[in-house]
Amino acid sequence: MKKKLIKAMVAGTLFASLLSFAGCGSTPKADPTIKVNVDDDVDKVVVIDWTDRTLGEISAPTWLKNMTRGNSDTFKEQWSISADRVVKFSRATGKTEAIAQALSRAGFAYTQAAELNQKVIGRVGQGLNDVGQLEALFVAASETKADMAGLREEAGFFQKVRTTNAETGAKTEQYIYYTIYSMSKDTWDALCKKYLMDMMGGANLETETQKKIGALFSEMKADADKKDAQKQAEEKRAYDAQMARLETEKTKAIEQTATAKLNAQEAQAKQAAAEADLLASYLM
Repeated sequence: MKKKLIKAMVAGTLFASLLSFAGCGSTPKADPTIKVNVDDDVDKVVVIDWTDRTLGEISAPTWLKNMTRGNSDTFKEQWSISADRVVKFSRATGKTEAIAQALSRAGFAYTQAAELNQKVIGRVGQGLNDVGQLEALFVAASETKADMAGLREEAGFFQKVRTTNAETGAKTEQYIYYTIYSMSKDTWDALCKKYLMDMMGGANLETETQKKIGALFSEMKADADKKDAQKQAEEKRAYDAQMARLETEKTKAIEQTATAKLNAQEAQAKQAAAEADLLASYLM
């Protein structure tokens, strides 16, 4: 019995030593604060090639990540761009790098119009209670074009990504191309002014809406380079909320129209039946 107890103690000591050794080895302990994404329902996206990869550039440089969050300071520093210039970018996808690049350049004006559209609807739309005014504002903002002039193309960056479908396991590859432009502050101010003036000249815009759009000009000038990701996210949420509200109002209007039409048809049918009964009473 004593020998068994000694063997058990020795075995326990060796086991504890092995655990201690494993903890000090080359394999680190798992950090409980690090969350690992194990959601198999999400498509897996991997960047497999990118600009200047062979020269040591990384697939998602800091300046690019910051710029997608609305902060171009890092890009200006690395590319020696004057701090008073406004920097914007356009992003597009394609089957080849050339196609993605062409689409990115061609779509830059559309990208800027969409940004201005989002700002106007997100900010002005919150104060509009009438669905007709909101719809008129949305139509005007969507149809107004951004006339881009005075631009200087500063850089381009591509990523080749491979996406694995979570359900089928099928793999697809495509290119994403980012084109970065800069412009003087005066150019950006003129663009904002023209966009808003074109909107205020749009059909069916009430005076109340036009006043709100006009009051937005100084804010848009000051907000050329968004440096606050939270502000950008709030603006996006406001825009989405307005679009959801507009869609709900449209659905409600369609339902009300359908109900009114149905009621009218039922009333017409009842009237026809009553007239038929009355006619039958005369014939009897």
